Amino acid sequence: MSSIITNKKRVGNFTSSNIYKLCTSNRKGDSFGAPGLTYIKEKRIEKRLGRSLDTGAYSRSIAWGNFMEQRVFDLIGFEHKMRSDETVHHPTIDGWAGSPDTIVPKVKVSDIKCYEPKNFALYAECLEKQDPELFKKDFAKEYWQLVSNAIINEVPNAEAILYMPYKSELEEIQEMAANYDGLDMWKYRFIYESEWWELSVLPDDSYYKNLNSFEFEVPKDDIDFLTERVELAIKMRDE
Repeated sequence: MSSIITNKKRVGNFTSSNIYKLCTSNRKGDSFGAPGLTYIKEKRIEKRLGRSLDTGAYSRSIAWGNFMEQRVFDLIGFEHKMRSDETVHHPTIDGWAGSPDTIVPKVKVSDIKCYEPKNFALYAECLEKQDPELFKKDFAKEYWQLVSNAIINEVPNAEAILYMPYKSELEEIQEMAANYDGLDMWKYRFIYESEWWELSVLPDDSYYKNLNSFEFEVPKDDIDFLTERVELAIKMRDE
């Protein structure tokens, strides 16, 4: 988290994780909606401050997601390259950046989500439909994050990945957390100190699968729409 907050490549720039805000429209449909206008104002302030507005508040759900990311990476195949700690700028548009969780060069970007139970179930059911338009409608934040990262990294496809470990996986995960000796090790104590039902864990006989994914080709219309929105947002930020 601290590396994201202090990353100068992100300060003042529109980044994939919040780019969905620029895809909202006002009632007339001729400008940004309130979330987009607020986001532009925040980026203007960041640029003038020279630092992120985020101070890095800790939460168990964020820590859980960060810890699970490496496990997912081990499950999805060697062709994926981990990129979550790297910020990539758009090749020609200064002010647009993103950090995909993984990339298969020249093929696709992926973003990994490890949600708490309710959001996991809703997201899993959406991905199960394998319908890009439904995905865009019901999970705009996740959809536009993927589209943005695909554009920035110049790949044709995007893949949503969702993971929640089965209960039978938990012993291994808790052992990994107990033996973790990297930075911020205190953030992961709750993983091995908690009972399974206190964590985002699936019973082994759950209706849902532990690992879910949906890959789609990014529509040209959405590429053009988002590019136009980001270019306009950058212009407004700098006014």
